[in-house]
Amino acid sequence: MRSYRLTVYAQLDRIATALERPLGPRFAAALVGLLGLGIACLVVRLGTEPVELGRFYAWLSLDPASIRKGNPVSFRPLTPLLSYAIGLRGVNLMFTNLLLAAAFLAAVYGWFRRHAPRPGDALLASAAFAFSLVTLATVYSPHYCDSTTYLVAFGMWCLRERRLAFYGLFALGVLNHESLVFLAPWFAFLELSSSRARLRTLATQAVGYGVGIALLLGVRAWIGRQGPVAFGLDYYLVPLSEDPLHFFRQSARFQWAGFFSVFGAAWAIPVAGAVSMWRRGERRGPAGLVLLGLVTWSQLLLATDTSRLFTLSFLAMAVALDELFRHGQLGFRSWGPWLVGLQALAPHFQAAGKHVWLMDSLWTSQVWGQ
Repeated sequence: MRSYRLTVYAQLDRIATALERPLGPRFAAALVGLLGLGIACLVVRLGTEPVELGRFYAWLSLDPASIRKGNPVSFRPLTPLLSYAIGLRGVNLMFTNLLLAAAFLAAVYGWFRRHAPRPGDALLASAAFAFSLVTLATVYSPHYCDSTTYLVAFGMWCLRERRLAFYGLFALGVLNHESLVFLAPWFAFLELSSSRARLRTLATQAVGYGVGIALLLGVRAWIGRQGPVAFGLDYYLVPLSEDPLHFFRQSARFQWAGFFSVFGAAWAIPVAGAVSMWRRGERRGPAGLVLLGLVTWSQLLLATDTSRLFTLSFLAMAVALDELFRHGQLGFRSWGPWLVGLQALAPHFQAAGKHVWLMDSLWTSQVWGQ
């Protein structure tokens, strides 16, 4: 059995090498991104019509002037305006978001191909994200613009030692969704925990994050002056002033489901990554993963879209995969592909507030008879 499992991983190595031989690393990464997105479209049903907030994102991409007409997503203009600029407007915004989802998978492949020891590692990393809500939620509701946020956050993680690029991405990303601010404490912890000049690091962080947040607040103030916006500060602050747990209470029953829905059984990989770090005597890594979970969980004090909010913790998977690939502990390459494959075949669902629903899928209906 052990030799068979190793053969499976050797096949991953050969596939990655075979893709890169005629195409080169960059085009191979792009192809992996597109193939991963295509398979994700089998795992869950591809949405075609804008629903709920997706309708407003589509409206903004069709008519940027809708910022002045009370569009409730006016504070998140980045992806709709990008889609408008490249001519994918209205319902065609879905193609922008799907391309960004493919770009995310390509970026994952490219980074792990450069930093992980084996070619198959990059393929497995891309698959782990392709079969998670990081990709599946965009496929299922392709007019939501979360893929841009995930791509920006992953870019920040990859470029965290290049401070100008890091803070530039942060300032750009908060204009797509303000939830990126919740990752700032985790990124700050990563840098501070390894810094030898912490006062200087703190000063740089204060300026870097401060500029991004000031830009966000400035844009919100300007948009607020154009006309009424549904999700302004009053939307959050007024209920919280009366009941600090107003939003948290609404999602409390199914928070566990929202968390589990992001990676399903593949959450075992971040757990294994934390165990690997601990066994090596590395305490900052597990502490960072706990902090990442807490800061993403804290979003539920302000909103109830449980699965979408917990998906922001996806970087725990990137950190764990990097650890397990580099140090090869816990025999990860012998069981990791099987776990990711199981996640591909498992039924997928989402949770928000007091509701949990199964995501339609031709793939899983054939496997599980649903």
